[in-house]
Amino acid sequence: MDHWFTFLAVPGVEPTNNRAERALREHVVQRRIMGCFRNGKGTGIYETVTTVLASWKQQGRDLSKTLGETLTQEWTKS
Repeated sequence: MDHWFTFLAVPGVEPTNNRAERALREHVVQRRIMGCFRNGKGTGIYETVTTVLASWKQQGRDLSKTLGETLTQEWTKS
């Protein structure tokens, strides 16, 4: 209850979660359509990858470049 009216005090905070719901909608539909999500591992991988990509997109990053850099960093660690 402490944070219910944050949108009144903080400019830019929306009073609803509609934006978040719309952002998730496409991924929910894809998850239901694709057959590889019949187990927890496949679902977990999909959720992790799509969350990372959505975050990078929201931050204005170039997805291909950032993904390439991240994978290169991970491969060179091993």
